[in-house]
Amino acid sequence: MRRLIFDASPLITACKFRVQGQLVLDHLLATSRIIIPSSVQNEVVISSRQFADAQEAEQRISTGAIDVVVPTAVSGNVPIILGLYGLGDGERDAILLTYRTDLDGAWLVMDDYLGYLVSDRLGVKKLFLLDLIPRLAAQGDLDRALAAEIVEATRPRYAPAFVEHSLLLLK
Repeated sequence: MRRLIFDASPLITACKFRVQGQLVLDHLLATSRIIIPSSVQNEVVISSRQFADAQEAEQRISTGAIDVVVPTAVSGNVPIILGLYGLGDGERDAILLTYRTDLDGAWLVMDDYLGYLVSDRLGVKKLFLLDLIPRLAAQGDLDRALAAEIVEATRPRYAPAFVEHSLLLLK
């Protein structure tokens, strides 16, 4: 099963929107294992319990559908480099999870612009959520029509060009 490391923003998006009676998150969980750092759990669930999307995330964490993982120490310059950028704890820790040997091959799903650029400079394999959806459809893990519905449903969270680009990828 594919492993996806989520930052807070794509997790919130996946917990906020429904398509065909299911959360986007549940469509993703049907084919992928979602992993979040503990700091993302704190950001999304503990700090925001009053929001419906936080409650949805908390429910899936409590049932084990989403794995919460603590980043481990990384040697070399990576921690120093991450510190230079002043990333939030969730972005930093999601990037750090990609260095865990037990998560080798996992895709980082990061919608934070600075976090995305930093992960790119570090050579981390990453995708925006709106890139993940067409990729899953191209690989046969998500029906193309369903993928297009997901992109349309999440439109309020993204700039129009990102949405239209993703929809074109699904044609």
